[in-house]
Amino acid sequence: MPDRSIQSLLPSVTLDETAEIPRLSLVGDLLVQCASLKQNSEALQSILKEYAVCVQPEQPATPEEALAILNKGATKLVVKQSNVAELSELPPSRLCVEISSFEDKDSWSSIPTGFGSYLVSVKSVTDNMDQLREFVAQFSNKGSSQVMVRSGSLNIPDDVASLDAAGIQTILDAKSLQGDMLAKAFCAPLSTDRPDGYFSTVVADYRGEAVLGLAFSSHESIAEAIKRQRGVYQSRRRGLWIKGETSNNHQDLIKISVDCDRDLLVFTVKQHGQGFCHRPYANTCIGGEKGLRALQSTLEQRMENAPAGSYTKRLFDDEAMLKSKLIEEAIELSEAKTKEEVAAEAADLFYFAMVKCAKAGVGIDAVEKVLDQRGLKVSRRPGLTKPEFIKAHLASPYLKRLSPSEIPAIHRDPVDPKAREIAESILEDVKDRGELALREHAVRLGDVKEGAPLVLTVEELKEKFDGLPSKTQGVLTRTAERIRAFAQAQRDTAKDCDLPVVGGVAGQSIAPVEVAGCYAPGGRYPLPSSVLMGAVTARVAGVKTVWVASPKPDAVVCAAAYVAGVDGLLAAGGAQAIAAFAFGAGPVPVCDAIVGPGNKFVTAAKSLVAGSVAIDMLAGPSECLVVADDTANPAVVASDLLAQAEHDVAARAILVSPSEDMIKKVDAEVGAQLSKLPTAETAKVAIEKNSFAVLVSSNEEAADIVNRLAPEHLELHTADAEKLSELMEHYGALFVGHNSAEVLGDYGAGPNHTLPTGGTARSYGGLSVHTFLRARTYLRIDDVKAAQEMVQDAVDLALLEGLHGHSRSATLRLPSTDLSNTSPPYSDPPVLKRLQANDIPCLHRDPVDRKAREIAESILMDVKARGETALQEHSIRLGDIKEGAKLVLRPSDLKLKFESLSPKDQGILTRTAE
Repeated sequence: MPDRSIQSLLPSVTLDETAEIPRLSLVGDLLVQCASLKQNSEALQSILKEYAVCVQPEQPATPEEALAILNKGATKLVVKQSNVAELSELPPSRLCVEISSFEDKDSWSSIPTGFGSYLVSVKSVTDNMDQLREFVAQFSNKGSSQVMVRSGSLNIPDDVASLDAAGIQTILDAKSLQGDMLAKAFCAPLSTDRPDGYFSTVVADYRGEAVLGLAFSSHESIAEAIKRQRGVYQSRRRGLWIKGETSNNHQDLIKISVDCDRDLLVFTVKQHGQGFCHRPYANTCIGGEKGLRALQSTLEQRMENAPAGSYTKRLFDDEAMLKSKLIEEAIELSEAKTKEEVAAEAADLFYFAMVKCAKAGVGIDAVEKVLDQRGLKVSRRPGLTKPEFIKAHLASPYLKRLSPSEIPAIHRDPVDPKAREIAESILEDVKDRGELALREHAVRLGDVKEGAPLVLTVEELKEKFDGLPSKTQGVLTRTAERIRAFAQAQRDTAKDCDLPVVGGVAGQSIAPVEVAGCYAPGGRYPLPSSVLMGAVTARVAGVKTVWVASPKPDAVVCAAAYVAGVDGLLAAGGAQAIAAFAFGAGPVPVCDAIVGPGNKFVTAAKSLVAGSVAIDMLAGPSECLVVADDTANPAVVASDLLAQAEHDVAARAILVSPSEDMIKKVDAEVGAQLSKLPTAETAKVAIEKNSFAVLVSSNEEAADIVNRLAPEHLELHTADAEKLSELMEHYGALFVGHNSAEVLGDYGAGPNHTLPTGGTARSYGGLSVHTFLRARTYLRIDDVKAAQEMVQDAVDLALLEGLHGHSRSATLRLPSTDLSNTSPPYSDPPVLKRLQANDIPCLHRDPVDRKAREIAESILMDVKARGETALQEHSIRLGDIKEGAKLVLRPSDLKLKFESLSPKDQGILTRTAE
């Protein structure tokens, strides 16, 4: 019986027809025709990166060119029969011999045997069918060699079916496969014993392991699938089934294959959205992912929802830590002896390699594709070792030394672009679908299990508190009391005020927002202290309704929420929690202020809702700067630096000292304490990658460094700490003296531990009662005559700005204005539409236009990178200034502008400013 394990047709394209390749490749490998391998090398290489291709050059290939194209991934190379001898060093299985005289059977004896394929050209398939069968019998080498036929007058589909039945592959030019002809040619050899004529179809995941399910196909559905390049099947009840047409859970069609009996199809697809199975969130009807593919899926999820501080999160965030683990595990694998040790160490290495892949957006399929392409290489790498590699990459990391001029700015953009993109989609979904979307994302990202409560009531939080040991209850209660006392002192500084103005009074009243959402990290590293810092402070500010969100909240987090007096706890995290606070979801109310630290998805989500609601800040990795002189205790200083470094691999610990001896002693202590610290794996990376020590000549130089960096935490371990603190201008929180550890601020001495990072302490303060307060101003004019000058200035200033409606509004307040004839007859229909009270729309509007944000972001990045040059270019391009005009006006320039105004306009501006 002829071998029919190969694909029945081989679509052929020229380099002018490459646009056809994605469609034609759906049925398998391709034949690409070109002028010469040398001339078309670049174009061929681009195709070979993505597709399985047999290459046929018109100009005979040299041995070097042939070797190069096979090494680049060509499955086979078509060579003329006369050129075979020159390529004798190449593997015959990778060569397809183009027969020069098929019609003359006597010449067959000169055809070399044992090659991978033979290409035969005939005028008519029907007229040459018997001779083709003889050729197959003689040269197919029991199926190990493939015969391919090209004909100038093919009858599709009949000739394709006849050739396939004889074990011959049909070459079809792209021009002959337009419209539905590709589907007809593909379906030609198919057979079925089903009464309805359908073909059993296995649906397989493109990554090569999971079978998603079983379906049926028909000639019609196959044609539609190829046309759409999507998963399209034949339903026995509903007819043509376009997968995902209504649910948007569609499938990209990668390839259609057929078995050797031509009665079973395999659709290889890339599934989008919910899986092929009818069960919610099930990707496959048959089993599930295992091994490396299950690990890949898990890591892809962890990219979105890994808890702050978790091991996986730290690996994703810090390249140095991941690099260290890869090297470490590779060494351990090389030293493994038993089968069990080798399996265990290989699994460890695979894990860290998959983290690296997930971080780079590389799937197993991409790795396998590279392996497959390397398997096609004819020449091999020499495999030389790099004896100095391990030594060069395993140096012990302690505090690096920098001079003051070498200190890098610690300003870092806290919003990751990829995280913002993901957060934005979640925000929109929760905004549109509310609690249903919130629950779906919380379950998908591992915040809660399917069916578990998403919200904990005050009663449930009290149960958690009552279940704790009395010692833990006391810690939470006392910490909350200290935070509450400090917050109350802050609240007492925010006061109402009145100011007499001509003709009346102006003033401000301080009022809290009504609803606040306080986020606290959860999961493996829950932070009950953050619950207290946010919720207690909100309550002291006078917020009526306070909610906390924390993913996978443990008993201590729930108890802290109860102690803080919250109204409810949302057991969700990430962007989905911020979305619930911003837009409301089920029992979670719309919040007026959202505060609290979180992972990069929380930060990204907060950046997107800022402007619609109040937020505290966009926090990045934590920082601590210690100024220490010879009076400091090196062990204490080192422990404070490591306390910061253990937060995150991206944390930064900085030592500034006028004493070289102190720096050396602290450095030694850092090394000694790292060797015993349980969290050394994280702290060591933070010390190695981000931290440093600086030797300064004076207190003034130390202060200059502090004010330049504006660190989140600043500790002063010096003899004159109180006096030195007077030189410090920019920091999030200051700890004065040897006993004032930053950790005491973290755990509730009173001041809040949610602080500005990345140098933003130059612009922002930390979380406080002021975050939840609003200064509402008011104005009351009782004596219009006394206020006449002010009103007239408003009239004139509005006209200077071109706002005539504003000017008229002020004019109607002038004592000289006659209001008796200012009311026109009633308008019918009315100019202002009439609404019932319950028809009034919400004024809440997203103040940031998405397109405007993209444009603004590109300009910001350009000016950040190129400075004044970019600023000048954009200002001219957008019409701010003309070419050659001044971009910056100095005070002297502004004075000239002022003096050019009329005395009247000068007076308006001066009195208004006063």
